[in-house]
Amino acid sequence: MESEGQKPDQTLEAVRERADTFQSIFENSTMGIFQSSLDGRFLMVNPAFARILGYDSPGDLIDSIGDIESQFYHHAARRAEILSAIEAKEGTSRFDLELCRKDGTIITCSLSVRAIRDANGKITHLDGFIDDVTRATLWKKEIQERSEHLTRENLRLRALFKDRYRFGKIIGKSPVMQEVYEIMLQAAGTNTSVIVYGESGTGKELVARAIHDLSRRHHKEFVPVNCGAIPQHLLESEFFGHRKGAYTGANADARGYLDRADGGTLFLDEVGELSLDMQVKLLRAIDGGTYSPLGDSRSRKSDFRLIAATNRNLKDMVKSGKMREDFFFRIDIVPIDLPPLRDRREDIPLLIDHFLREITGTDNPPVLPGKVLEALYKYEYPGNVREMQNILQRYLAIKRLDFLGRFDLEDGPQEPEHIEKGLPLQQRVALYEKTAIEKCLALHRWNRGRTATALGIDRKTLYTKMKAYELLSPRTGEK
Repeated sequence: MESEGQKPDQTLEAVRERADTFQSIFENSTMGIFQSSLDGRFLMVNPAFARILGYDSPGDLIDSIGDIESQFYHHAARRAEILSAIEAKEGTSRFDLELCRKDGTIITCSLSVRAIRDANGKITHLDGFIDDVTRATLWKKEIQERSEHLTRENLRLRALFKDRYRFGKIIGKSPVMQEVYEIMLQAAGTNTSVIVYGESGTGKELVARAIHDLSRRHHKEFVPVNCGAIPQHLLESEFFGHRKGAYTGANADARGYLDRADGGTLFLDEVGELSLDMQVKLLRAIDGGTYSPLGDSRSRKSDFRLIAATNRNLKDMVKSGKMREDFFFRIDIVPIDLPPLRDRREDIPLLIDHFLREITGTDNPPVLPGKVLEALYKYEYPGNVREMQNILQRYLAIKRLDFLGRFDLEDGPQEPEHIEKGLPLQQRVALYEKTAIEKCLALHRWNRGRTATALGIDRKTLYTKMKAYELLSPRTGEK
């Protein structure tokens, strides 16, 4: 209805002026403006849009791109993700994505798009804007790389201090643990997948958590997953989540481990327990970060850092067909070998002191009797650090040492029972040495590496002495 006193030609002129203004903005904007159909065609684009994508004119672009999904997006699956996102949201949505130019080069753009709906709420077409942010993205990446380089250098400088006796909650100052700390520091400065190898009870999760806490992801969640404790039929739901009604008992939507680990770290403990089928499904998520919850056709993305752990030989599992080779190579990028406690006995006093303080909650823990300390120093600890903690807790509670493995306080080297009277000192010393080496070999199941470490000599010296004392036999094959 016309306003009172306003002539029809005046109203038409005002409409034309507004149209000219909008047309001028459309034509002269430095930001790309477009309108597209749901079936994947461009209906209208401005010159800036065509220029950003390397086309001679808007008409050239519209005529050349008949399928937006395959010709416009560098990753075709991104269009489906974007359509799903804007369909469930009112207003404008923003995305960063890679687009294909006419000459085949790839650029990074910021896309702002909204769905236009009819009176019934049905989407008729899409309106949107794009802005080429390739240079800004490269600059941001360069700044990030410089920052990470400085972080790594800082970590390396910290790694030069070889008197560390702890790293996070890990206790130990032995040479083998110093090497572990060095690799952990280097791994913390990257975003690369890490796998921790070690026997049960050596502290594999502590290593993973320390790397996470020192990394740039420390402000996000650390999500530990015991792969061997999840029932087979629940694996997919636990990892990827599910929608309500996806299966019997799914009464509500549920987040999966990948969703929770977005921006943080996903720790797969006992990764060797995963089935081949689950390895395939996880591989896609590890490679591209995309996955679909059960009962949901839409893809989701999770930016997580992967750390795995196992007490199994994964290479043997690959050879036997129990682990996929492509899955193995994806997780075994930075390996960390965590030594058993029997191979770092110089750390035992530190661990005893640490656990006594932790268990008693005091800085002045009780002093253990000499015989108890001797037993704790000699024991092999098949359950490693975790077993030591349990042994000390039990001793403080009932004042009795209970060991899982066989142990005898008299296992230490003793004087041979039959020594000729008047035997020269040199021969007496040699006999003592032979007895000490033999008993130490027996204590360490004739493992030369462990025996040499326990005796404080190198393997070559041990071999020479074993040969001299005729202690070499088939049972002492190279170990």
